[in-house]
Amino acid sequence: MKLEKLEAELRDMGFRIIYAKGNFSSGYCRVKDSDVILVNKFFDKKGRALCLQEILDQIVEEE
Repeated sequence: MKLEKLEAELRDMGFRIIYAKGNFSSGYCRVKDSDVILVNKFFDKKGRALCLQEILDQIVEEE
């Protein structure tokens, strides 16, 4: 799935996507009752898409 489609789908599900620099693994968390996805901004477009796809799969699996 394309990066833009993944971003749109996750936003439609109520997630806020943040691209930030740092030495961390990407993932998602709940902060004050809002769902936030944090992705390392140094990932290239393909890496961002793969990361968001993994997170989406994990979210769907948990529901």
